[in-house]
Amino acid sequence: MLSKTVRTNLASLGVGLVLFAFLLYWVRASSVLDHLRQVGPWIFALIPFYGIGQLFFILAWRALLDEQGKAVGFWKLAKAYLAGDAVNYVVVSGNLAGEPLKAHLLRDVLPFVKGLSSVTVNKLSEALSMITFQAVGIFLAIAFNLLTSEMAWGSLLVFLLMSVAIFLFFWRQKKGLFGWVFRGLSRIGIARAFFERIAQKAQRLDDQISGFHLGGGRQFRVSLVLNFCGWVVGAVEGYFLLKLLGLEATIPKAWAIEAITVLANNLFFFIPARLGGSDGGKVVVFLSMGMSSALGLSFGLLRRAREFVFAALGFLFLVQLNPFRQRPAQSILEPESLQQTGTSGI
Repeated sequence: MLSKTVRTNLASLGVGLVLFAFLLYWVRASSVLDHLRQVGPWIFALIPFYGIGQLFFILAWRALLDEQGKAVGFWKLAKAYLAGDAVNYVVVSGNLAGEPLKAHLLRDVLPFVKGLSSVTVNKLSEALSMITFQAVGIFLAIAFNLLTSEMAWGSLLVFLLMSVAIFLFFWRQKKGLFGWVFRGLSRIGIARAFFERIAQKAQRLDDQISGFHLGGGRQFRVSLVLNFCGWVVGAVEGYFLLKLLGLEATIPKAWAIEAITVLANNLFFFIPARLGGSDGGKVVVFLSMGMSSALGLSFGLLRRAREFVFAALGFLFLVQLNPFRQRPAQSILEPESLQQTGTSGI
């Protein structure tokens, strides 16, 4: 008997496959194949671009770690990051399932509370840098009249709603996110004793995160800049891909396409790999910019190809790091107490 989580993921994948099949039928697969043949082996040039973007995201996480965290080693940190991202890519979780996994994979060299607090703060940094990147992209799209008025207003509305959600997350994180969640679950009445125990343990994590917000401002700003650079690399990659598809490429157009397609991707968090939804979003964006649906789907498939490469690499690292391994006897212990004041970082 399959678990509820597996059934949910399979059902969501089924929805994605139906959407993708409909896109191929509506756009005409033969037209898409013609565009893909035009790019040919240049598709392999996109892999290093994506790797550079991932490098910036890994460095952004590393910037939030103190000296103890940086002693983990960049390569091991990178493997844990890519493994967690691979799980995020295929599991329905709103890109959250892989975040605790990243901390778990480093438990033998980094206290779990420290690791989990760092990925939690980095998730906020990534989100804030993303909406900044998207704000610039939407501004460029409107300033250069790249979108239809309906698409421009729709993008602006989704952007504003997402911005409000992110700032609420930031506010709640500073006040204590995890303890608040588990205390709320305990009040429901189901497994009350269990959630109350978890809430007490979660308070340590909240103290660590709050301590960072009190004294880790510079680290957070560095992380924001590095995450922003990661998003910009995606726009640069898009610029060269437009060229390879034989389209007129400009920086405003490439930036706007990347910003709005990332915005659209977030609407399909309930489908593994955003299959069908992400591809359809790119088709809609291309049509709103006066380009063909076949070009939009081709653009999406080429971007997806290098995502598959890095997801496969991430799962290889996951197997290598083995999340089920026993921690060695000399592994790092969790701190007995955490001080909320006088903390200089995670």
